[in-house]
Amino acid sequence: MYCHEARVFPCTTVTTLPGATAAATAEQTCLILTDAYFPQITYPDTGDSICFVNVSGVEHNIVSRNSEWEIGPIPDQGEVVIEVDSITERSFFNKDAVADDGSFIVQGGNSFDQAPLN
Repeated sequence: MYCHEARVFPCTTVTTLPGATAAATAEQTCLILTDAYFPQITYPDTGDSICFVNVSGVEHNIVSRNSEWEIGPIPDQGEVVIEVDSITERSFFNKDAVADDGSFIVQGGNSFDQAPLN
């Protein structure tokens, strides 16, 4: 189940983040794993969207740095599409994976830099 097939899955949700534009130019996919996001960094352009696909086996909640935005709970095998722009907080975390000192264990992010070529 990936977002380009979203028309088949009625549970798909689109969330517009503060300052986001209504028209997305491209869609990036970020898999939610048990202890990571893949890719850890996505490289959207302004106006793109990111589809979070939960393949972790459990419900998942994502929160941005400073709690500017939050999505979830995302059920196992569920997906949520968010639209981003240049003012959207770029770092995000698994809200439920917190160390004893209160820091988040699983982190992902967005970068408006050019994606590295591997």
